[in-house]
Amino acid sequence: MRFYRVFNSLYAKTRPANSELVTVELMKLLYRMPYILYATEALPLSNRIISMLDNCVSKATAKIFSVTHGDNIMSVRKLVNLPRLTEIIEKRKQIFMDRLLQLDYFTVVLKVYSVNVFL
Repeated sequence: MRFYRVFNSLYAKTRPANSELVTVELMKLLYRMPYILYATEALPLSNRIISMLDNCVSKATAKIFSVTHGDNIMSVRKLVNLPRLTEIIEKRKQIFMDRLLQLDYFTVVLKVYSVNVFL
């Protein structure tokens, strides 16, 4: 519910600018995408949960651009560089794991864990 409340507030404030792209960029960078994607790289999310989050983004996109059909929504999302959340979450997980593996103390913990698991 909070997503829609904040989105509607953002939408109402950017509507006088008469630019859908401004609203989308603000949604992507400042407001909603960081809120939706918070800690998704570290949590084991099910496909159902990811689908629910993606549905929020699709509904917001539909409202911004006044489109209703699913194919049109996906086309608009592709044009404004707003891919499916599964793709975004996979990239975030990859970056998270790469950074985690670069930490010296994590590799030590991982080695100790693997030794204990395979004993």
